[in-house]
Amino acid sequence: MNFPHFLSSPDGSDAASGTRALPAVPTAKPGVRGAVSASEFETLFVQWKQSGDPVLRERLILSQRNLVTYLARRFLDRGELSEDVMQIGMVGLINALDAFDPSRGLKFSTFAIPTISGEIRRYFRDKMWGMRVPRRMQELYVVIQNRAEELTQKLDRSPTYAEIAFSLQIEVEEVVEVLELGHALDPQSLDDPVFGDEGSNLADTIGGLDPDLQASEEHAALQMALARLTENERRVLQMAYFQGFSQADIARRLGVSQMHISRLLRRALGQLRHLLEDI
Repeated sequence: MNFPHFLSSPDGSDAASGTRALPAVPTAKPGVRGAVSASEFETLFVQWKQSGDPVLRERLILSQRNLVTYLARRFLDRGELSEDVMQIGMVGLINALDAFDPSRGLKFSTFAIPTISGEIRRYFRDKMWGMRVPRRMQELYVVIQNRAEELTQKLDRSPTYAEIAFSLQIEVEEVVEVLELGHALDPQSLDDPVFGDEGSNLADTIGGLDPDLQASEEHAALQMALARLTENERRVLQMAYFQGFSQADIARRLGVSQMHISRLLRRALGQLRHLLEDI
């Protein structure tokens, strides 16, 4: 989507990407008129569609700014800056303008209101989640919650996962996964106190790495790798690294040259390293 220049940051990033702070809400420039009548809007819209003139497009956007202001006011009690909510609403307005088709017989305001409101609602929905969850899963979570409430009233009891899935024509596993992700709305803090244990928090109950367990796993892997070496390779490794003999002592005890022991150790260590990477 091509955004007008007033939705871009000085470095070129846009508000829709969410990668930088939202820029200031635009104001009309000198020479760019504000609100227009419905008939004038239709005329300007046709002219813009035919010519692709960016000045006309900007005028169309700014002419509907009051509509965004009206809708944004409904969300100003949720703790967000009014400029941010307005900017998200302007993104929704641009989406509506790009998708509007006057041949369907709808007024632009009638068509734009759900698009603008939906964009703002999605923004707040994303902000509510304590961790990043795909938007489709967030939206499905709302659908499942609403359907569960409907079924509870209808059945006079809590519905099962299978009943929810059947009513929505989706898999049971998907219902379970989405409801589990619902915990991401308000994840428990590691600083939360532990009930019945004064002075402790949740982080104190989380175990750390067990060095003995890690050593046990490494020992088991080493034994598996050693079993794949030849008897001579295992013998020289045992004498060099477990019994502490020097290469000269090993050579003397086995009746071979120190050079031969050096080559045998180098080959055994290389083979052992390769085997441990595969285990």
